[in-house]
Amino acid sequence: MADDKRPPLADIVVGDRFWLAYAQEAVRGAVKAPEARAAQLAATIAWFWTVYSAAGVLAIAFGADRLGTPLAALVAVPSAILIFAYWKASNVGRPLLFTFDPRVPADIKDAFTEAAALKQASLKSAELWTGIAAVLVVVGLAVAFLLPGPSTTALSARVDPVDKGQLLIAAEVPSHAAVTFTAMAASAPAGPSSAASVLVQANGDGKANVVLKVMPGAHRVTAAWTDDKSKIDRAMSVEVGK
Repeated sequence: MADDKRPPLADIVVGDRFWLAYAQEAVRGAVKAPEARAAQLAATIAWFWTVYSAAGVLAIAFGADRLGTPLAALVAVPSAILIFAYWKASNVGRPLLFTFDPRVPADIKDAFTEAAALKQASLKSAELWTGIAAVLVVVGLAVAFLLPGPSTTALSARVDPVDKGQLLIAAEVPSHAAVTFTAMAASAPAGPSSAASVLVQANGDGKANVVLKVMPGAHRVTAAWTDDKSKIDRAMSVEVGK
C-alpha cells in the first residue's frame, strides 16, 4: 500500500517542482549570467590585445616603410577599439543601485527586472564592440603583413663617353611614377648653369631613362617621386663624374 502512495516517477523528474526549481535558477542567473559572459569577453579581449600588440610591434619594426599615414592609422585604430571594448565588458559587472521597499514583493520584482535588463543591454553592447574589435584586429594584421612591399628602386648615372656635357641616367622606380631627375654640379657656384632637371614618367615596368645636358664636371644626380600607395615623397641620389 505504501508503494501505491508514491508519486509517479515522471512527476519527480520533470514535474511541477522540477520546472519551478528550473525557473528559480533561471531568474537568479538573469543577473549573474551576463556578468560571467562579460568576464569571458574581457579575457578574449585581453588575448586579442596581447596578439595584436606583438604583431603591431613587428609590423612597425619590419614594415614601417610600407605604411603611409592612412594605413598606419588603420593599423593603430584596433588598439583604441580594444581598449574601449574591454571597458564595456568590465562595465557589465559594475554594481547597480536601486531603491525599493523590501516588504513589497512587487517592488523587489521591478527592481530585479530593471537590473537584469540593464545587465543584458550592457552585455549586448560589450559583445558588439568586441566583435568590431575582432574584425579590426584581423584587418589590421592583414594590412600590416599582407600589404605588398615597396617596389625595388635603383639609380645609375654616367657621363656620356661621346659628349662630356651629357649625363646618361637610368632609374628603376614604381611603375608609371612621375620622376624628377636633377643634376647638381658638385663644385660650380650656385646658379641656373649649375643644375639641370627634367620630369619623366616611368613605364609599366618602372624603368625611366633620360639624358641631361650639363656643364662638364662632377655632379650629384637625384631622382625624386611620390609613392602612389603610401603618398610618401621618396628620393635617391648618386654622384657621377668624379
